[in-house]
Amino acid sequence: MSERRDAGANVTVGAGAPFPSVYTAGFAVVAAAPLLVLTFGGAGATGLAVWTAVLMIAFMVCSPLRDGVAGHVIAAVAGILSFVAAFTGWLTFDWIDELADDVPTSVGNEITWFVGVGGLLVVLIVVSFARQMARAERSHLIRGLSHTVIEGVALIGAPSWLFLPDLMASPDMGSDGTSVIVLSAVVILLFIGLAVAANWWMAEADPDEHARAPWLGIVVLPTLLSGALIPAATMIASMI
Repeated sequence: MSERRDAGANVTVGAGAPFPSVYTAGFAVVAAAPLLVLTFGGAGATGLAVWTAVLMIAFMVCSPLRDGVAGHVIAAVAGILSFVAAFTGWLTFDWIDELADDVPTSVGNEITWFVGVGGLLVVLIVVSFARQMARAERSHLIRGLSHTVIEGVALIGAPSWLFLPDLMASPDMGSDGTSVIVLSAVVILLFIGLAVAANWWMAEADPDEHARAPWLGIVVLPTLLSGALIPAATMIASMI
């Protein structure tokens, strides 16, 4: 069990996982692996959207963060808007197409998606801060604010995985193949770094006592947080 008790205190620390915390990184890799399988298997955006939605829902239901029901709702709404934007092309490149005719449409869509989610992040921070300041009792204000923002960032960034086929197809769109390989390696290394960090998150977690399987939320968190690296790598590859 990924759980221990602080010395000298009757306080349980950890997410209560049914496995030792040192295995968390391995399970995080397992959570991310279907995204690669679906991409190389030609499942397209629909297949990626299904698994991404599964990961997002798992995190929403099993969140290890202490930001209350309101915080969960705020983050979930932001994540859903980001998902809809990434899957439906709601934020498209059309409105700035005339400004950059030499930019591939797929890369342009990722640029405008970044602009849109940047706006979502600003709204998330403002709403989260206003919510905390409106509380009559402002104990644990920093923790509550940071947990809401972290949850929102994870859910807003998760739909970025829908752009993974664009990164894989970058060489066909004129990007340098070596650059794509190097950038892909960087993305993998950063994901591994987050997965390894999840070992510590699992061991030191202090979820709400009513949280449902918070260990599962920690397992999927590295995948959600690393999602934004995909369109970023695609855009950088297009500029090299």
